Amino acid sequence: MAKERKNQIKKQKTPLLSVLKSIARKLIYLFLALSFVLALYAIDRSKLLDPNISWEIDGELITEAKRYDAVIEPLINNKYLLNLGQIKSKLKDSPWVAHVEAQRIFWNRIKVSIQEHDIAMKWRSEGYISSKGVLFKPNLTINSVAPIGLFSEINAKDSFFDFIKYQSILEPVKISIFKRTSIDELTLENNIKVILGHQKKNERLKLFVKSFDKLKKFEKIRTRGIFDMRYPNGFALSYSPL
Repeated sequence: MAKERKNQIKKQKTPLLSVLKSIARKLIYLFLALSFVLALYAIDRSKLLDPNISWEIDGELITEAKRYDAVIEPLINNKYLLNLGQIKSKLKDSPWVAHVEAQRIFWNRIKVSIQEHDIAMKWRSEGYISSKGVLFKPNLTINSVAPIGLFSEINAKDSFFDFIKYQSILEPVKISIFKRTSIDELTLENNIKVILGHQKKNERLKLFVKSFDKLKKFEKIRTRGIFDMRYPNGFALSYSPL
């Protein structure tokens, strides 16, 4: 018997050109993907995306602020994520900063505005007091001709504003040292000392001004005088040693 032949459908071969086109498309996609990755790598390695901080301190624009650059350096290591809240909070902890604002200009560009404490008084040998009565300790010594305050840290603000009242009464004579313990004692720029005690201090200081105006013609008094104003009807006068 003759064998029956099964009809088989022959598969059509894919044209070579189509195969080459498919391979070419895949190679193009692979090339584009690699190019994109390489571009990202190159940008990441470059300084193009590095954070750019511009500083404004006390209204003056400056290119760098070495005092604060080191403070926020740990917060700008991630160039893709700059947290303004953290930067602002960190700068607020700096002893020099009275007020700070941080503004994002571009995603990696930030403007920081800082208002620094001024120095109205030196506090002991440990710190300074601003004109707003804020005690701050920058842990460094600054050359300043500001008067010295010798009083407790707890009462620093009240003591400073009492000093301001005393200074206004004494003008134009300046106070060089204000000491407050259980009593108030002033050392003036001409080395005269005034002991005010702890009661009626403004009235006693006004009495000193009137009395000194009459006695300043005497050299010994105007250079070494110690005025103890803690008397109800006057004062006691002594002299500091030579």
